[in-house]
Amino acid sequence: MIQIYRRYIYFSQLFVVFLFLSCKEEQYPIPNVPVNQNINLDLPAYSPLNAPGGYVYVTGGSRGIIVYRNFDEFVALDRHSTYESHKECAIVEVNPDNIFELIDTCSGSTYSIISGVVMSGPAQYGLRRYNTYWDGAFTVNIFN
Repeated sequence: MIQIYRRYIYFSQLFVVFLFLSCKEEQYPIPNVPVNQNINLDLPAYSPLNAPGGYVYVTGGSRGIIVYRNFDEFVALDRHSTYESHKECAIVEVNPDNIFELIDTCSGSTYSIISGVVMSGPAQYGLRRYNTYWDGAFTVNIFN
């Protein structure tokens, strides 16, 4: 009886080990690209960022970055959509019908412009968000 119990425990432990080894962890589909750039809010190209709710598209990141001003905070999100990210059309843009929403016109996925989280699928992962620092005057630094 004890030998049967030991075998049961042994095979149970072996099963758990194989279970963990067989689980394949999915990787985030957007490459981690080094970003470190400054935006001068005094320049005309960035004037929309001088008021809350303004946004601009800038170069950098994997497929460009959208910078959004949420009152005294700046949000920087990579424009590379997380759904079928290998496709060239997997790029988000501000939804013309709702500026609080980013849309991937290739898949129809929508994301929050404030956080980058998925609002509607088929995307399962949110957008890559970069750190921002605002000096309180004219310079916003975007970095990771």
